[in-house]
Amino acid sequence: MNDDVTTVHGTHQLAFGVGAIHGRVNQQANFLSGGSFTFNGSVTGLGMGDFMTGRVFTFQQGTPNKLEIHEKRFNLYATDNWKVTPRLTANYGVRWEPFFPQMVPNNGTGLPGPVYNFNHDRFIQGIKSSVFANAPAGFYYTGDPGFPSKTGVNNQWAHFAPRLGLAWDVKGDGKTSIRASYAFGYTFLSGVWREDSAGSIPWGGRVSVTNPPGGLDAPWRGLGNPFPYVLDKNAPFLPNGLFLTNKPNLTTPQTYSWNLSVQREVATNWVASASYLATRAMHIWTQNAINPAIFLGTDPCTLNGVSYPVCSTSANTDARRLLTLERPQDGARIGPLAEFDDGGTSIYHGMLLSLERRAARGLTFSGNYTLSHCVGPYADINANGPPANETYTKPSNRNFDQGNCFSDRRHIFNLTAIAQTPQFSNRTVSMLATGWRLSGIYRWSSGTPLNIISGIDNALSGTGLQRPNQVLANPYKDRSGRPNTAWIDPAAFATPAPGTYGNVGFDSLVGPSTWSFDMALSRSFNIHEMQRFEVRAEAFNVTNSFIPMGISGAVAGANVSVGQNQTIALNSNTFGQIRTAQPPRILQFALKYVF
Repeated sequence: MNDDVTTVHGTHQLAFGVGAIHGRVNQQANFLSGGSFTFNGSVTGLGMGDFMTGRVFTFQQGTPNKLEIHEKRFNLYATDNWKVTPRLTANYGVRWEPFFPQMVPNNGTGLPGPVYNFNHDRFIQGIKSSVFANAPAGFYYTGDPGFPSKTGVNNQWAHFAPRLGLAWDVKGDGKTSIRASYAFGYTFLSGVWREDSAGSIPWGGRVSVTNPPGGLDAPWRGLGNPFPYVLDKNAPFLPNGLFLTNKPNLTTPQTYSWNLSVQREVATNWVASASYLATRAMHIWTQNAINPAIFLGTDPCTLNGVSYPVCSTSANTDARRLLTLERPQDGARIGPLAEFDDGGTSIYHGMLLSLERRAARGLTFSGNYTLSHCVGPYADINANGPPANETYTKPSNRNFDQGNCFSDRRHIFNLTAIAQTPQFSNRTVSMLATGWRLSGIYRWSSGTPLNIISGIDNALSGTGLQRPNQVLANPYKDRSGRPNTAWIDPAAFATPAPGTYGNVGFDSLVGPSTWSFDMALSRSFNIHEMQRFEVRAEAFNVTNSFIPMGISGAVAGANVSVGQNQTIALNSNTFGQIRTAQPPRILQFALKYVF
């Protein structure tokens, strides 16, 4: 519901408004119901070899689970468009939009919905929940003292978002203008943010086991198969559960945007512009692994009564987790545990140059070029239910994963043109040739960022997406962009020593550039005053060219979609090769009758 009021008073155009939104998400997930197995070649050297011998690296499984989210938002705003002088206009205002965290209702059984927090002090003191009898110490839920009921996050009322814009007609002739603006705002999360929380124990029962003793044949051997799973106050908390937690006082993500632009009419119907654009995002919610495996060296040791000839190996990752070492009776039931961290920061700077020819004599033209750079942290920027193991590579070191943003494209060029045939005087020629519109779009862009990972747990910390060492100055091999060539040189990288992290920066490499050239031909035939017949033909990838799309070796489940970065693993046998392309030429035709 929204209501807006506008009034004009002298040189001021004032506007006031109020808005309210209520939203809900309801879903049933079977994400890990069938089980998920990872084979990384840690035993035989090849992932397929580990699969054939049944040597599982990680095993995950959970029961079907439900997520229900209720969300409310409320805002007030006031703004003024002030004609300061005939050549200067100012627009300024402020918006009040408090943050009300997403509410998770009870699930109909008298038990709280899937929202919880973890407190390390409570864990060390052995304080347990009164809501779920078998929950490890440190976890608390709706109904426990000190827990923000049904939300896990406190309300934040002092949310004021100001903005200011200026527009100046330099000479008063309408041919040259300078514009500048600044805006501050808040970014709220989508309704599926707690998607993976709903899958954790006890609601979804998800566990993550490294090197399960029963292998592929019997992954639950030695752990106790919990299925069929019963959700009640006495629900089991199995070893190595996956958990997501957050602090009650998380700061809402914020954005600062500012820009400066100059527009100039350089000739009749031709307009050129140059703009500086910038955005800084603060308090981005990233994830920190607060239960990593601790590297204890390679000498023999005894952990919780079990002797190991080599103290730190991928085979005893769960036994070396921090909470297990601190308090084995509770820590053994906690596997990957991620805590939301509100300290992420990203910054974007861009220069946009454009040239436009307004419609005249049947021809319209527009071209622009953007030079930009964005630097930010590793984060699930889509806020689409980040999983518990999607954390910083190096625990408690956010800056270790600071690099090119997923969406960073250093250079972007766009060119569009539309030509329309004129009105011919000859009736026959007019009927056949008048009114045809031919349009074309050409786009060229720098490649997507590439995150090079080793594919194995080099640091033996239990965290994913660890990167290798770069041992050659030039990591690229063949940059021609031809099919089946090696874009990245595997020899440029080496596996770090056990217990260490590689020196390759996050998203530090770039894939091949991409381009597209599409065209369309259309015309509208008037049949009657209220009726017309339209024909249209379109061609995508007009030249039917090979256009690379990504680099081989992508990690399943990582960010590999269009507009995201690409994570590729060094231990892939097709690492760094160009083996996929954008679609070939596609032609489509349409007829439309409008009445």
